[in-house]
Amino acid sequence: MIATPTFPDLSALVVDESLYIRRIVRDMLMRVGIKRLLEAPDGAEALGVLAESKPDLVVLDWDLAILSGEEFIRLARTPATSPAPTVPIILMLAQPRRNVIDRAINLGVNEIIAKPFSPKTLWSRLDEVINRPRPFSQVKSLLRPQPRLAAAAAVKGML
Repeated sequence: MIATPTFPDLSALVVDESLYIRRIVRDMLMRVGIKRLLEAPDGAEALGVLAESKPDLVVLDWDLAILSGEEFIRLARTPATSPAPTVPIILMLAQPRRNVIDRAINLGVNEIIAKPFSPKTLWSRLDEVINRPRPFSQVKSLLRPQPRLAAAAAVKGML
């Protein structure tokens, strides 16, 4: 049996309209040792929390009221306006359609998970963004993580 990973020194912001989903994700994050957890029911409040608290990680739903997940990501990844343009963003999608996935990647999400997901799935995405972070590059006005293959090639070229 694989041991549960631990990330005790992190703070995370969970953004979803559903209180129920926020609590489930909170529980999953607490089980890997994340104790400093923040929540927001919409993108507008999430931007305020991002500016005020600068969490180490954002777990974000795409379908949000007031300010959508797409708008949140665009604002969060714009260095001119964002308090934390390189914060890792794990995006939750209820309906992972190709066009939405492509838009999210182009905006700069680090990882995507389809709802419903298991704790193991969330933990594997945490492991990716925390233990194997990809360098960011600026594309137009947005900062985006480099694609995995490009990041691996860059590291290999440095060896």
